[in-house]
Amino acid sequence: MNSPGKPSAVMPQANPYVGPRPFRSSETDQFFGRGREARDVRSLWMAERVLVLHGPPAVGKTSLLNAGVLPLLANESHIDLLPPGRLVIQFTRPLAEAPPHNSYSFTLISSWSHAAQWIEPGMSIAEFLTEQSQHMNESGEPNVLLAAIDQFEELSTSFPARYEERERFISQLGDALREVRSLRLLLVVRDDHLAELAAIERRMPYPFTYVRLDPLAPPAATDAVYKPLKGTDRSFADGVAEELVDILRTTTYTDLVGESATLQVNLVEPLLLQIVCTQLWSSLPADLKVIRRKDLRRFGDVDQAIMRFYETAIHEVELETEQSEGSLRSWIESIFITEHGTRGNAYRGFSMTSDMPNRVVDALTERHILTSERRALSTWYELSQDRLIGAVRESNQAWRAEHGQRELEREPPVADPASFRAAAEEALSIGNYPSARRFAQVAASRYRESGDDRRLAQTLVLEGDISRAEGDLNAARENLRAALSSFSILQDSNSTARTLSALAEISLSTGDYMAAEDFQMQALREHPASVEALIGLGYAQWYSGSPADAEITFNQALNWDPQAARALAGRGQVRAEMREYVVALADLDSALESGLPFTEEVDVRSARAVVLAALGQAAKADRELALARSQDPHRARTHLRAGQVAAALGRNAEARREFEAALREGSGLPTPDRQAARRMLGALADQAP
Repeated sequence: MNSPGKPSAVMPQANPYVGPRPFRSSETDQFFGRGREARDVRSLWMAERVLVLHGPPAVGKTSLLNAGVLPLLANESHIDLLPPGRLVIQFTRPLAEAPPHNSYSFTLISSWSHAAQWIEPGMSIAEFLTEQSQHMNESGEPNVLLAAIDQFEELSTSFPARYEERERFISQLGDALREVRSLRLLLVVRDDHLAELAAIERRMPYPFTYVRLDPLAPPAATDAVYKPLKGTDRSFADGVAEELVDILRTTTYTDLVGESATLQVNLVEPLLLQIVCTQLWSSLPADLKVIRRKDLRRFGDVDQAIMRFYETAIHEVELETEQSEGSLRSWIESIFITEHGTRGNAYRGFSMTSDMPNRVVDALTERHILTSERRALSTWYELSQDRLIGAVRESNQAWRAEHGQRELEREPPVADPASFRAAAEEALSIGNYPSARRFAQVAASRYRESGDDRRLAQTLVLEGDISRAEGDLNAARENLRAALSSFSILQDSNSTARTLSALAEISLSTGDYMAAEDFQMQALREHPASVEALIGLGYAQWYSGSPADAEITFNQALNWDPQAARALAGRGQVRAEMREYVVALADLDSALESGLPFTEEVDVRSARAVVLAALGQAAKADRELALARSQDPHRARTHLRAGQVAAALGRNAEARREFEAALREGSGLPTPDRQAARRMLGALADQAP
């Protein structure tokens, strides 16, 4: 009974947000914003022999599997569903000691099995799955057996010395797919390991189907913000959840000049959303029922939430690794934040990363302070998100003041032109175009004042690159022409050729193919051995409708540099158009193995789909198209080639839709491609009954 005159205590409610960890299967009632993706993965998993769910780190792949897909399958008839599997849970054996069985297979089978089930150490994946595939439907056919391997990248990131074990595991996986016909396998993997997965795919009996998971679009993010509150006595006032989503996708950068630039992106990171919403809920007064804008401003400060997230992680890692808090804070700030206020990166060595033990790095990565990326078979780390830059600096400054320590000693940024130019390049690399433009303008002004014409011209080229990235092609053209004039006066033939090639690329992007050819020919006169100019000339010839001339030019480029990926990509696509399918496929495969810029990789994959369809490999063609679509679903050239694939396989209605989409979205489609789409549409119309 309450005492007279005293208000009754309000008991705090359970937090409906899960925070930075993945959702569990039991938390499907709190999981929102991924309904379409969950249904798509469910359907494809049941239909495809091997489905790959991929996306960037911390985008929510494990959460989608646990709380989105598995609950949809819980009451499905005629399926046998195994628990999600993992390849690495805990190894206690010394690395140098040869295991008595395959550790990856044993761990996977153990995680797939029920708790009371005994697993023989030498059991193969196929043997285990055969035992699970004993149930039959009314037709006497075995049930579909659904098995998932979460965080499949662990195969390459954990225990690198166990190469032979990995090879045996991959062979076992292929054997299981051959022997267990009812098996439908789902692999969940990070984007930066897709190249390694492609090598594994070539050893499997079935092609893989790929589905990409992106961050949340604003409407889905809004659902993820307000719908978890439906089981509580709290709610958001009208428009407040939408305002929080806008805050989450907005970042402010402060540059060397002391100015700020605010950028708003189209997608919301699920990790950031969970961190902020968890902190908001915990900070609200217990008796507050409706969350209004003033409450959002008072209790929902994104930067404060990120700072508390960082501080919690530091304390946990200190306890786990016995590394002092001060050393952790200083190391993160000095290694992963540059003097220009952008994200730095560090290479992972065998046992240390920038003088810090790898067990510390792993602990910080597990808590999403750091994120890793595979580059050329090496692992690199950086802060998981830009918002951590300010949080780390502010938290560290307060901690040092509290503990009477000096500020972090680092060389102050030098305000000379080279420093501003370097800052512009860094800002451009992370998409902070306003700051990049200001830095470059300051650098150009100071080079101009000092009379350094060569570096001024180089900075003007950088300004042109920034303008191109922003979509201002007129400004880019003006900067490049000014740079060209300086390089010509300086008689710098190499730089003159590169600038002419850059001008040609702008002409190519605006559809002025004759001007593009002319610029590249000028570049070759300045620098006859320029592979870059030859490749650019080949693309200009191809786009202007001269594929035979383009093939000759690409051949010339490859004589100079046999590994030139863009030349291989161009020649492969040209040969595909000329129906030289076998040699086209060899070129396209070599281009993909060498590595390409993003949009060119998409085009190579769609061209490869056309070639595979022409060679009668329909399933592989569809898989390649699916991968191209997952990377850029609205690219006009992909629609065109999807139409060509469908037409080659006799799917005329689908072909018609794709050709119409190519023309509808093809403002930048080269004239020969538009003509091809119209010609194929006419042919399909003639075939219609």
